[in-house]
Amino acid sequence: MKIQTLSSLGGAALLAGMAVFVLSSPASALTMAECSTKYQAAKDAGTLGNVKWNDFRKAQCGTDSSAAPAAAPAAPAATPAKPAKQAAAPQADEAKGLTMQQCSAKYKAAQETGLATGLKWNAFRKEECGPGADPEKVTSVSTKEPAAPTVAAPSGVKFPSAVSGKYASETVGKQRMKTCLDQYYANKSANSLNGLRWIQKGGGYYSLCNARLKGNS
Repeated sequence: MKIQTLSSLGGAALLAGMAVFVLSSPASALTMAECSTKYQAAKDAGTLGNVKWNDFRKAQCGTDSSAAPAAAPAAPAATPAKPAKQAAAPQADEAKGLTMQQCSAKYKAAQETGLATGLKWNAFRKEECGPGADPEKVTSVSTKEPAAPTVAAPSGVKFPSAVSGKYASETVGKQRMKTCLDQYYANKSANSLNGLRWIQKGGGYYSLCNARLKGNS
């Protein structure tokens, strides 16, 4: 009777020891099939995010991992966008006038088209590049009466049919000159001058336009 009781007690102690060993042993990693199933489940549930397979396997299928679908990975903190640099107010540029580079380009273009005839650099810069100056249009053009043209205008060039009423307060010569200048720039914008300069030998745009306006007055 005592032998049987001791035997039973010994068996119970052995089972208890095995249970303690099993509970204290680390859980094994998931098999490749289990990990693949877990990865697919997370993908189907939309909780995978941008995690790649190898990174998922290392993080979710190692020791002590369960076969349950992985929770959604924490989204990286968004980097705050840099505030856009505020553009300088256009009034500031107008107040300062043209830069030296802009003024130089304008002077060169005026020389090539005959608009800067009789104007030296310093005088041109003071007249045409100060506050509120247009980077292209020249306004301080000579009002000296041009010589009568001896050549015809190129095909496609347009001329005003009458003096503009907005220059009624000007002298007659200035009225014609400014009216012609407005139309000259309109032709330039339309690329219809066909090589005709403001002032040139034989009759530039000013000479041809002035003669037409005088004839229509």
